[in-house]
Amino acid sequence: MTQRVAGLVLLAALGAASATAPLSAQDPEVPIPLGDSTARDFQPWLLSYYPYVAGGVGRGPVLMARVRYFQPAPWQDRVTYRAETWIQAGIGLEGSRLAQIGVHAPLLADGWRVAGRLDARRNTRANYFGVGQFTERSDAREEADEFAYQVHRTTWRAQADLTRTLMGPLSVALGGSVSTDRWFALSPTSVFGEDAGDALKENDASGRLALVVDTRNNEFDPTNGLLVEFGGQLGTGGDGYERLYGIGRGYYELRRGTVIAARVGASDMFGDPPLAARFELPGWEKPLRVYGGSTNRGLDGERRVGTGVLFGNLEVRQQLIWIQNTVGITLVGFADAGRVFEGEHLRLTTDDLDVSGGGGLVFQLLRDAMFGVRVAGGPEGARFDFSGGWAF
Repeated sequence: MTQRVAGLVLLAALGAASATAPLSAQDPEVPIPLGDSTARDFQPWLLSYYPYVAGGVGRGPVLMARVRYFQPAPWQDRVTYRAETWIQAGIGLEGSRLAQIGVHAPLLADGWRVAGRLDARRNTRANYFGVGQFTERSDAREEADEFAYQVHRTTWRAQADLTRTLMGPLSVALGGSVSTDRWFALSPTSVFGEDAGDALKENDASGRLALVVDTRNNEFDPTNGLLVEFGGQLGTGGDGYERLYGIGRGYYELRRGTVIAARVGASDMFGDPPLAARFELPGWEKPLRVYGGSTNRGLDGERRVGTGVLFGNLEVRQQLIWIQNTVGITLVGFADAGRVFEGEHLRLTTDDLDVSGGGGLVFQLLRDAMFGVRVAGGPEGARFDFSGGWAF
């Protein structure tokens, strides 16, 4: 098993290198003025295809293959590309699968950016520990039933986002999605089997409107600035629901190579949301899983699920190696705290928080290929995993 994981990590590094190499191929003899949209039009479209290792489907690493067609942005810009489209697919342990088609154009036109994605996921070992902050986890129960805290989940989703700059760093973002989720109990004595029976099917269509303030110096590896988002969501799943949420991130470079990063978030839902809506918090750049994994690295993903969530994260990032804007290794120390709410509305409190802490390494190739390893200690012991780079 150790050799297999090591091989996957090596394959990811080699694939990431091949994926981003074209970014350094811009002609150094042709200077590109910062923010010059005319100059961006002369950047060639490039094709890359590569394997890499990811997570998010099943337990353990997922081996992915990706074909990407993109137009690089000028090296000085705050994003790495003007537009991209991709097709990717992956397979994980125990038969979990992922297929995705996407487009992202952060420099579509002055003041506009769009993103869209089609997803199909089959997670044969999705986590399910029940709903609420006070769900219990028993080693004895897992020994008696290996599927006690697992469920088979299949998801189909189509989503799109359109962002318009209003003034300065302030933008308004409009998004929508349509999804179908199917859940199947892996065991009648599992927590899901007891809560929902043998199977559950949910359909949902939702719309989201958010105000975004973004003062980061760049989007791929920020060292200074803020990203703050406040939004509302309306959904048709269940008997209909509404959600209000806010997420704030900040970055400050203490000295060259040392960055303090922090994130806070809160969300609350009203009405009768479906189970799937409890598992995910919408976000402008990407959704967040509730609650565990990237939001609390000392807990398994989706360890806590509820209609409301409150959380905070703090990181210290110390750059160890950075070779001519090509290869970097950063040491990260972190602390996470938060909780979910079910059967009550969100409130500011320090009661019953899950608190975790740990550290890890993030490996970076050029400007946007990252992967990391981390270990954390939390309320349920130690946890080790791979990540796609920065947690936020």
